[in-house]
This record gives sequence, C-alpha cells and structure tokens, in this order.
Amino acid sequence: MKSNNSDNKRVQSRSEDSYLAGRRSITVTGGRSRFDIVKDNNVRSKKSRPFKFVAVLVIVGILVIPIYAFYGMYIKPPTEVALRVKDKEYTRGDVVDYIRFNQRLSEDVGVQFEIGNSLFEAMQTLQDNELAYQLAPGYGIVVEPEEVDKRLEDLLGFVFEKSTEISMEDKVNLEESKRQFLHRIGLPENVYRDFIRKTIFKERLRGVVGETVSRVQPQVHLFEIILYNGDIEDRRKIERDLTAGKSISDITLQHSEDPDVKRNNGDVGWFPYGVKTELDYLLFGMKKDGSRILPVRVPSAFQYDDQNRVHRIYIVDEFSEAREVDDQSFESLVDRAMTIFLNEERKKLAANGELYMDLNDRIYSWVNRQVKLSSLLSTPTPSALEPGMMSADQIR
Repeated sequence: MKSNNSDNKRVQSRSEDSYLAGRRSITVTGGRSRFDIVKDNNVRSKKSRPFKFVAVLVIVGILVIPIYAFYGMYIKPPTEVALRVKDKEYTRGDVVDYIRFNQRLSEDVGVQFEIGNSLFEAMQTLQDNELAYQLAPGYGIVVEPEEVDKRLEDLLGFVFEKSTEISMEDKVNLEESKRQFLHRIGLPENVYRDFIRKTIFKERLRGVVGETVSRVQPQVHLFEIILYNGDIEDRRKIERDLTAGKSISDITLQHSEDPDVKRNNGDVGWFPYGVKTELDYLLFGMKKDGSRILPVRVPSAFQYDDQNRVHRIYIVDEFSEAREVDDQSFESLVDRAMTIFLNEERKKLAANGELYMDLNDRIYSWVNRQVKLSSLLSTPTPSALEPGMMSADQIR
C-alpha cells in the first residue's frame, strides 16, 4: 500500500512540475502557445519577404552597375561593327588597329602622327581596300606572299637590289626589325599582313582603272595673278594690257603681288579637265551659244582664296584640243577615275544593303582616345618649345 501511495505521489509531483513548467512557458511567452508563436513567426516572415527581395535587388544592382559600366567602356566598344563590305565586317577595334599600324610607321621615322581626320580616313581606306580585294578576282589581280614581305621590308626601310644576294647580316637585321615592329604595334602578324596585302590589291586595281584614262586630252595653259585687295580697277588695267597685246608673263610680273612671281611669271602650267576640280567649270565650261565661259586672254573675275586671304585672277593663255598630259596631272586623273570607280561600286552594294559604315561623335572620340593612348611620341607643349620660339597663345 505504501509503495502505491508513494508512486501516486511521484506521478502527481511530476504532473505538477509539468504544469508549472508549462505555466512558466506560457507566462514567459505572454500567455501564448507555441503554435501561436510559430504562426506569428510565419506571418512576420511573409511580411518581411518583399523587403528581403528588394534588399537583394539593391545589392545586385550595386554590383551590376560598375560591371555594366566596365563592359560598356572597355569590352563592348572594340567589338562593335564599324563597317561592313558584303560579308566582311570590321569592328571598332579593327579600325583602331589599322590607325595604330600607320601611327607606328609614322612615329618610327620620328614624325608625330596627326590624328585629325584619321578615323574617317582609316574607315574609308579600309572600305576601299576591302572593295578592291573583293573586286580583284574579276580583273585577274593576285598578290603573292613574297610581295607582302617585300612591301614590309620597304616600310621598315630595308631596300635590297634584286640583282644582289641578301647577306646574313642583313637578314638578321631585317628579322630583328620585324620583331621590334611587331612588339611596337602590338598586332598579330596576320593582321598587319592583311592590311598590307589589301593595300597592294587596291594599288593593282588602281593600275587597271588607270589604263582607261587617256594620256592625250584637251588642256588649258593657265596663268594667275595674285592681289591682296580685290580692286575692280586693277582688273580693268590687266584687261587693257591684254587687249593691247602684251605678253601674259609681262602682265603678271607687272601686276601680281605674289612674292614668288619672278620665279614662275605666274605660269601655273597646262591642265586637263579634272585636275583643278574647283576651276573645271570656269576653265572648260561652255555657254549656251558654244563660246567658252573663260575665253583665251580674258581675265577671270576675282576668285577669293579664303585660306590664304588673297584674290586670284586666272588667265587662259592657250587652249589645246589634244595634248599629252604630264605625269603629275595624269596621276591626279587616275586618282579621280579610281574614286569614281569605287563610288559606283559602293552605290551597287549600298542598293543591296551590303555596305555599312557607322561614324558619329561618340565613336570618333573613343577611337581617337585609343590612338592617343598608344602614341609613342609625346605631343609638343609650350614648355618644350625651343628658346626664342613663341607659343600660339603668346602670338595671339
């Protein structure tokens, strides 16, 4: 009996202890059950979830912004397409490489590379070279690897006679120059060789186009008189002297204010149509009645030269229907014919959507910045001027 009573008392004691523990737990938790607490925690967790999501987005945004800025400033620009000819694409990075290649060639001889319009000129040249390369097979034009080697040797200043054998020392010097050149331009060999190869293709195509230009063409023998003030009375005096039959050489010596007039008597030379394009209409133009716009031995109206701030009067001494063109003028005519030829090819490609060129101020600034950063020669500053020389600001 006693044993049972003691057992009952122990059970009752444990129950009371459990009750007290539970009571204390409820008291500590504000009289709420654990179920209520868990429920409340879930509710709070759901309410705070959007804030956590926003916080994560903010952190990701903070990390993404500099990464995107780095990508937009350094990774993306060099890979963007700058120009395309049919299926061949050139990126901005390719344009920078081409400019840098010519920059190194210029600086190798100690000449500061003039950035100026180099971006447009580089893109135009790359486009012309690519056009010539793609058109070349139709004209049977090929360029051998040895020709590229020879052109590179010329660019590096190595000139070898065909009849003489290149010495071992010359070969070693040439290879060392190539290695140093590669190091300076920072381009793979296949890249700069492609630049050279396509340049040769364009030269060969220019030769083909040049064969269509006649060596014998109508030409005018031109003289000019330079005056600092465009006084109409001066022109009348010149006109009276011409009417009186004086030689044009004597007239130019008498009236021209050009300091070099005694050297050439104002004789500009013989010119065919297309060499002095700004004067073509004046020198070769015809009126409706068939007479020349500028007749022989008649002074032209004043032509103001804004760059030199002088007034020019032109006089045609002779006109020839057929005269052989001199070498300098002929090269100008071939250049003009080549430009016309390439422009026609460009029109064909553009009509089919196979020609693309992207150039704006943002691209211009980016490319020029890359070229400036890669320059080996420092840009002259006023402090670097020689003693006794004045800077532009001092002159102003």
